[in-house]
Amino acid sequence: MKKALLIAAVAASASMPSLANDNYIALEIGRGQHITSGDSSNTQFGKDLEDMGQFSIKAGHYFDKNVRAYGYLQGAVSDEVTHIVIHPTDGIHSVKTQSTTVELGAGADYLHYINDQFYLLAGGNLGVYKSELEVSVDGLTLTEDNTGLAAGANLGLGYKFTERFGMELGYRYTHYFGNEFKDYGFNIDGNQNAYLNASYSF
Repeated sequence: MKKALLIAAVAASASMPSLANDNYIALEIGRGQHITSGDSSNTQFGKDLEDMGQFSIKAGHYFDKNVRAYGYLQGAVSDEVTHIVIHPTDGIHSVKTQSTTVELGAGADYLHYINDQFYLLAGGNLGVYKSELEVSVDGLTLTEDNTGLAAGANLGLGYKFTERFGMELGYRYTHYFGNEFKDYGFNIDGNQNAYLNASYSF
């Protein structure tokens, strides 16, 4: 009986994720919308800047199978939109808009395993961002940029395909402090997006 219990305990421990003290890297892509405010946010100008894509690279460490921390580099880019504007006195103009935000920071996640491969996760991050708004009129480009603090939170679920390789799907919210483009009466307060990532531990 004791021998059977010992074999069962060894088998159970062997099947658990062995991530303690592992390092890992992850690549992530996402798609969502900017959260905007200001006088121009409800105009066509503001709506053109709402849809965005997100990408990031992370390098981190598992302190145990449930807790990990990481550093990250993340970018958020709005769709590039071009309009033909007909002005009653100035004539016809081509107007192109796009926003780009780059963020550098650190974060941590807590992982709750449902079984040996499937888990839920929740986390947060804090970083520094640089955001740029670019407006081109007939090929003449004007830019305005801001730098400040960014804070975020994420929820998701993950699946370990092997001991080293896994993927995650989730929701991420990011808030930018003080991201006001005063020349345009437009603020990008943050973004929210659905994301998919792939990670490898070593």
